[in-house]
Amino acid sequence: MFWLILVIFLGLVVYQNLAFFSSKHVLQINLGIYQRDTPEMTNGAIIAIFVSISVLIMMMLYTVSRYNGYRAKKNIKALQAGIDERDNTIAKLTQEVELLKDGDGAVPALEVPDNPTQAQEGIEETAEAQSNPTP
Repeated sequence: MFWLILVIFLGLVVYQNLAFFSSKHVLQINLGIYQRDTPEMTNGAIIAIFVSISVLIMMMLYTVSRYNGYRAKKNIKALQAGIDERDNTIAKLTQEVELLKDGDGAVPALEVPDNPTQAQEGIEETAEAQSNPTP
């Protein structure tokens, strides 16, 4: 409905100013070293060309903004997955600390390994040692 009213309004403006839109003019470009004249065109054609170029530019900007929004959502999902993974790791480590505290009261000194695989193996060995005490 809105577009119909808009088209009718623009048609009415053009019809009431038909003399202006049908008069012919020449556009001149003068850059000092370069001078160019367009062929004689009606004002309506000149306005239509500028409106068409403006609409094309707006469509390109819209497309680029949608693409950037898609990329941002993709990055947010990847970052959220990393946060969830770290939260799970923190929860597991907190449980292991609680298990160590609930044991015999002595917390063994742990060496900090150089890579994460050694850290995981050390945690598993410590948990096994706590669950299977040797007499």
